[in-house]
Order: sequence, then C-alpha cells, then structure tokens
Amino acid sequence: MTLGSPTDPIHTLCAVMTVVTMLVPTEAAAQSTRAHSRVRSEDPLIAKLIADAPALSATFRDLVTAIDTTNGIVYVESGRCGRGARACLVLSVDVAGPNRILRVMVTTRRGREALIGSIGHELHHALEILRDPAITTSAAMFFHFFGRSSFSPNRFETEGAIQAGHRIEDEVRDRRRVLRE
Repeated sequence: MTLGSPTDPIHTLCAVMTVVTMLVPTEAAAQSTRAHSRVRSEDPLIAKLIADAPALSATFRDLVTAIDTTNGIVYVESGRCGRGARACLVLSVDVAGPNRILRVMVTTRRGREALIGSIGHELHHALEILRDPAITTSAAMFFHFFGRSSFSPNRFETEGAIQAGHRIEDEVRDRRRVLRE
C-alpha cells in the first residue's frame, strides 16, 4: 500500500469523513428547512417554540403540517390583542401572489406549555380560514367566524380551537414530564 493510493488509510478516512458530513444535518440545513414552513416568526423565542413544539405535541405538528399544505403563510409574533386576550388571530387577510398571509399575536409572558398551547389554538383558527380558499378578504374572514363560532363581545371562538389548545398544552406537559424522568 502506497501513500496516496485509494487503499491508503488517510485516503479512506477522508472519504468516510466526506460522506458522513454530507449525511449529518447541519444547523444551517435545519434552519433552512424551518424557513420553508408556512408557520413563521421573526421573534427568536416564538421561532424556537414553533421549531420545538412539533416534537412535543402531535396535535401541534399536525396543525403545522396541515397549514404547510395550504396557500397560507402564518406569521406568529409577540404583541397585544384587544380585550385582554393573551393570543389572537388578527382578522386580516393579505394576498401576496398565490399566498394568503395571516397574523397571530401572542403575549409571551407565561409558561412554555401555556404559550405553545395558545399558539396552537390560534394556528387552529388560521387553519379554519386556510381550508377555505374563497376567504381572501378580511370581510370574508369576519363572516366565516361570525357564522361558525360562539360570539362574545369582540371575540370569536370555536370549539375545535379550544380543544386543540388544551390538547397541545397537555401533550407538551406530558412529553416534558417523560423527558425529565
């Protein structure tokens, strides 16, 4: 065996290392994959929660997967909602090319489980809109909820979103408990 020949141990090691580095996902690749999701945030805390939540909750993962199959993009950002709500789907639809853009606002001052549950609750509302391709205006969004949800002063609510939020919170709490044990 001569140095530099294809059977040289150094040559073999370099070839193995090249193959391994191509197979191991990098952080840049992981960020690139997350960047293509249709559920996004510019807020680092919320972006991390959105990235981590699918591993903690099957319901959250299913919501993100379903949204990813639509023509919607949902931005989740830190902010205030009216009437003391801790999270809300803003009743506004923007159309950009083939995409419908929705916004979710959340107050981040609470526990991780509750925050992920609230984001999931609002993603359920977003999916309720995105499942109907005819909803392309804020007025159409308003009337969709007006006709299909319980209404209290200045709020719309659906049973599906309530259940999704509770289920996500429970799944995250249970998953974190298992990981601690």
